[in-house]
Amino acid sequence: MSETPRVLLVGAGAVGQVFGKYLQAAGCELSFLVKEKYADEARRGFTLYELGILEKDYEPVMFSGFGVHVLNEEVAARQWDQVWLCVSSTALRAGSWVGELARVTGAATWVMLQPALDDREWLLQWIPPERLVSGMIPFISFHAPLKPGERFPKPGTAFWLPPMTRGLFSGPPERLREVIRTLRAGGYPARPTQDVTRDVAIASAVLTVFVDGLEAAGWSFEQFLQHDSLERVHRAAREAVRIAAAHTKGSASAVLPLLRPAFFKLLLPVASQLAPFDLETYLKVHFTKVGEQTRLMMRTYVDLGRSVGLPVEHLQATSR
Repeated sequence: MSETPRVLLVGAGAVGQVFGKYLQAAGCELSFLVKEKYADEARRGFTLYELGILEKDYEPVMFSGFGVHVLNEEVAARQWDQVWLCVSSTALRAGSWVGELARVTGAATWVMLQPALDDREWLLQWIPPERLVSGMIPFISFHAPLKPGERFPKPGTAFWLPPMTRGLFSGPPERLREVIRTLRAGGYPARPTQDVTRDVAIASAVLTVFVDGLEAAGWSFEQFLQHDSLERVHRAAREAVRIAAAHTKGSASAVLPLLRPAFFKLLLPVASQLAPFDLETYLKVHFTKVGEQTRLMMRTYVDLGRSVGLPVEHLQATSR
């Protein structure tokens, strides 16, 4: 590892920009790998807004001073210490680019952030476990404004790191320590854990089923909170939680008693009040954009449940 870590972020969307901000603040030599159609926008730099709980007029911060690459030949011409995968689970599987990128990035540490239960196993086809660090995304980021009238001087990427949030990472000790050290140096609240996939599997299962149900309700909280909708979602969520716990060898005993319709009736108003943006609009915009990932994850729960003989009846009925 060089004194100035050389970091390649794959994808310069809302997630890549936020992690890039913190890595650049840590002194990393930063570059993005993007599709050709996004290259000019990336070279112009990005406008970022960090949101807080209290509503205010947000000041834009310019994020620039990084390299932009579009070809593997460009990537191969340099040495890299870290490669960060800031794309969706479905983009990860699109084409052969992951294997090709693995061949031209040498012995770099790869950092994955994808949420599907089998994403890590899929990546191990190309990246050996001693080089693969797993992480999660604890912040919310989106293209702002979400709707007309919001207090942003100009379009950009807004992000919110909820209070007391910690970004969990797990992986081979030496590589994990370097990732954690780098992020903390940039002001990001990173924390090591033994198995981040297991730590977030149950929460991710609930969120995925919730999003699937919200989409079925036309992205309307009012429609989602109707009795029939809540019944379908809470039953499917219980199945997904059991499957996630079985796959990661975790325990769902503390969560299952809470997964009742009343849980969602309480959660949505509280979350809507805490979020410093319109939560209903955000969920519609963001999860429409990554809708294929949600459907992939729903199919994964069904496939994993069947493979171990767990019930999937309600998951099958809700997933599309």
